Amino acid sequence: MKKFLLILCAVGLTAVVAEAQVAVGKGQLSGSLESNNIYYGADKKLDELGLAQRPELPFGSHDFLKLDYNLGRFSAGIQFDGYLPALDGYDIATYQQRDTKLTGFFTKYIQWEDTNYGVRVGDIFDQFGNGLVFRTYEDRALGFNNSLAGARVHYNFDNYFSVKALAGMPRLYDVRSRSLFYGADLSLSISDMAGWYGGLIAIEGSYVGRYQNGASEILDINANPLATEYLNMVSGRVNFEVAGFSLRGEYAQKLNNDIYNVNFGADKGNVIHVDLGYNYKRFSASATFRRYEGMQTSIEAMESSLGGGNVINYLPQLTRQYTYMLANLNPYRGCASMTGNEIGGQFDAYYSLRNKKDRSKYWNFHANFSMFNTIAHESFGEFIDGRNAWVDVNFDVERQWSRKLKTTLLYSYQRWDEELNHWDSPHAKYCDSHIFVGDVTYKFTKKHSLRVEAQYLYDSSNSYEGDWVAALVEYNFAPMFSVYVSDMWNCEATDGNYNYASEENELLHYYQVGASFTHSRYRVQLSYGRNRAGYVCSGGVCRYQPAYTGINLSLTASF
Repeated sequence: MKKFLLILCAVGLTAVVAEAQVAVGKGQLSGSLESNNIYYGADKKLDELGLAQRPELPFGSHDFLKLDYNLGRFSAGIQFDGYLPALDGYDIATYQQRDTKLTGFFTKYIQWEDTNYGVRVGDIFDQFGNGLVFRTYEDRALGFNNSLAGARVHYNFDNYFSVKALAGMPRLYDVRSRSLFYGADLSLSISDMAGWYGGLIAIEGSYVGRYQNGASEILDINANPLATEYLNMVSGRVNFEVAGFSLRGEYAQKLNNDIYNVNFGADKGNVIHVDLGYNYKRFSASATFRRYEGMQTSIEAMESSLGGGNVINYLPQLTRQYTYMLANLNPYRGCASMTGNEIGGQFDAYYSLRNKKDRSKYWNFHANFSMFNTIAHESFGEFIDGRNAWVDVNFDVERQWSRKLKTTLLYSYQRWDEELNHWDSPHAKYCDSHIFVGDVTYKFTKKHSLRVEAQYLYDSSNSYEGDWVAALVEYNFAPMFSVYVSDMWNCEATDGNYNYASEENELLHYYQVGASFTHSRYRVQLSYGRNRAGYVCSGGVCRYQPAYTGINLSLTASF
């Protein structure tokens, strides 16, 4: 608890210091601070059931301090990431390379951006196309940061074509990887070259290489070594837009065998990704299709897993990302993590109906469908047929009745193969759930509002954890204060929550109470409660979060 209070005082002091923008010479210094802290308390019930995997230390803290300096076309920056120690459930807590529990990491850069060209030296965040062959990014909710320490140059000629090239060594949790990545990306605007400005036609392509010393000694599951220490990947893209219609397609492939998943299979991976879109006035629709085999690319190919942070490309789950508790109770984590392959996609449609006489009244309609299957493949010498892994059919209706009252109703049907979440098994175990959500917001005044959520999950398959109910009440004192209380209860006795030791079903409550304070560029949020074990997803990428009961404190400040 002393460490928790010490961090609270430290971040509070930093927020007080960062009260104004700072002029340095003729340039401008800006910065931000983010601190996420958890104190893990005792929970007798979770301990009895073996659900709480208590960390070695009762306190964890992720802290990020970022400073940037801009002077005309020149900019430079530095960021310090502190894990004091790492929070439980983040891969850096499991796979960090250093022996100490208290770790830190510095990223830095200098950059010059001219009208048609730019140069950057230091840590690089970039993406080629959809990220199928290369993407470096930071996601603090997942604890991922695979920034490339090296150099990048880019050049653009009158919007006719643009090219960029880069090389460097990516970050692997709290150290720099020994692998070297290098690549280039080219884009040609056919429409600009032809003088056609009624739409867009562009063709693009990328090349990415990886050199890893000793990679040729790694064996795949069939005891076949990789052929070379070099991995070469290419991709081609086409983009077309006209009159509200858009088509974007990309094909990518590994040119030589590479270890691609936890089953240690090696293959020349490939992926095809297609996006279609259309919008007209208040209607819009989009569809995404993707098929891939063996395409996950590790920063360091190994014969053992190094977690979700050991990835240099971006293959997110193309499903709806929910914010409601029960709709997000069992998110799709991707069958490819076990099988190495996947085929499917999703469809979205939106329509808005506005009241011409009163702009404060409107209807918003949204429908979404996603489905993914595995592809027939061989695993541990056994041939396994492809089968359905996930289905989600959902729709929601938002109604603004007046300036004071707004309601949202959501329904989701989810079906998934639970067996694929644990192992590449030829057997299936399908679970079905029907989720109903009601969300009501009422504004008493311009500054005072109340939001209430009521949720119910019906386990129609009776093959998982049974039915759930959940509720949330949130009161906002705009623009500074917000308080909330919530509960999520496993209310039906099934085999999934039966405790053989106590010979009874464990119908647990997962409760939360919290408050937030926002002023100017500062925000503090404090909460306490019991958190269910499950998956936290951000941008279609997920990490596993063990159950715990504790105090959460987060603070953000910027200047």
